[in-house]
Amino acid sequence: MHTTRKTLGVVLGGVLFLSGWLLGQERAATQKTVIHAAAWTALDTMTPQQFDNFKKESAALVGQVRGLRRVWVGKLRAPITADGNQRNYGLIVEFDDVKTKEAYSANHPSPWYENFNKLRKPGSTNFDVVGE
Repeated sequence: MHTTRKTLGVVLGGVLFLSGWLLGQERAATQKTVIHAAAWTALDTMTPQQFDNFKKESAALVGQVRGLRRVWVGKLRAPITADGNQRNYGLIVEFDDVKTKEAYSANHPSPWYENFNKLRKPGSTNFDVVGE
């Protein structure tokens, strides 16, 4: 009986180890999604409450916008300058594929986009990363 318990413990430990290893392998793989990044400049009049509301509105887009997986909104760790404009905030959105990202860009969700434009100076610095 003692040997059976020991054997069962070794087998269960091995299964647990292999499960963790396989899960780790999946997470270590590069992603096949599309990331759209926008660095933007907040208006001097933007309040912390307005920014908090914008973050909540942005998070709520997941499940509403087809193909949108995740959203990040925050202040940049350090401002960046592009085309003579200093950017101090960022928005990152992750899509299933290029097609769903292009649909988002062609028709930004309302009223989210209008609210976004009320918080920022015109324009932003954008780029996309297509996972391979």
